[in-house]
Amino acid sequence: MSFVTDIFKSPKPPPSPDYAGAAQAQGAANVETARVEGRMNRPDVFSPYDQTLVTDLGNDRFAQTFSLAPEYEAQRVKQVGITDKYLDTAGNYLSGLPQETFSLSGLSAQPGLIDRSGLTALPTMEDINSYAQRVEGDYYNRALERIQPSQQQEVIDLQTRLINAGIPEGTVAHNNALAELRMSHQDTLRGLASESIREGQALADAQLQRATGMRSYQLGEGQGLVGEQERIRDRQLSDYLLSRSQPLSEIATLSGQAAPPPSIATTGLNVPATSIAPPPIFAGAQQQGQFDQGSYRGQVNAYGARMAAFGDAAQAAATSDKRLKKNIKYKSKSKSGLNIYEFEYNWSPQKYIGVMAQEVKKVKPSAVSENIFGHMMVDYSQLDINMEKV
Repeated sequence: MSFVTDIFKSPKPPPSPDYAGAAQAQGAANVETARVEGRMNRPDVFSPYDQTLVTDLGNDRFAQTFSLAPEYEAQRVKQVGITDKYLDTAGNYLSGLPQETFSLSGLSAQPGLIDRSGLTALPTMEDINSYAQRVEGDYYNRALERIQPSQQQEVIDLQTRLINAGIPEGTVAHNNALAELRMSHQDTLRGLASESIREGQALADAQLQRATGMRSYQLGEGQGLVGEQERIRDRQLSDYLLSRSQPLSEIATLSGQAAPPPSIATTGLNVPATSIAPPPIFAGAQQQGQFDQGSYRGQVNAYGARMAAFGDAAQAAATSDKRLKKNIKYKSKSKSGLNIYEFEYNWSPQKYIGVMAQEVKKVKPSAVSENIFGHMMVDYSQLDINMEKV
């Protein structure tokens, strides 16, 4: 029993990782790592051009003091004077800027939506169905006018042959021959009806395709017109914005935003930065959680597969639906008149003797039920026959 219990026992999910604790530990480790890395990356730097001195102010605060050698300090002062001259020139340009309020009133009107009032109207499904029915009727009637005379003549010819053969009217042979001919005629008419439906549907589809194709073409034309109007407006707006922004760009250049970069010498000593990686505490907790979840999913999938296997076996045992059987052969009848067949299930070569649920339902509905998949099952205890393996 323990084996069976283990099969049906669902797996237990793993305990949740302590992400909060891992996050706190990771945060503390990150802070300490940042402090160590910061201290290691703040050396005092000396070169022939300048020097940088670092002072620890406490509470993770540092001060850097930078000073140039005397000859390079003189170059810096000269460059400041040049920048002042640029700013003076930019100030003179300000008087030439446009004074009017920015407005788009001079641009072409913004294009609206596509005008659909003149587009080809699409037929409704009622129109399509009505058209298809008219075509079907015309096609069938024209064909019937051609077929009926020949069918009537075939009846006359058959009656003549039967009489000449000594088979008078009213006899069983005479009636059977005429019935067989009329059945052939009915088959011809049913085929004609099907052909008429196909013809009507094909012409209706073609009618709909022509209408939708024309409407698509018209919509494309409308979209192209609106797009061209939008491109014209965009070009006008671009030119207008350029006329407004060009003076501002020149003033920005002169005011120092795009001025020549300083050329004074700075520290020539390249001090490589030191990088320290904190311990991956939180990442480790995440990976452990992912591993536990993956293991749990595997257990759940295995459990589902076992349940599916049991379900398939139970379904196969109780299902007598004809749709699930193959190689069906009639064998005999039971005392109550039920047809007995030899068959195989679609998923097995094993042969069985039994009934078809669809036939039993017509005779004894109480013995037939359906499973959750919609397949019919037969309760053989209500019948005078048992289902057996061959």
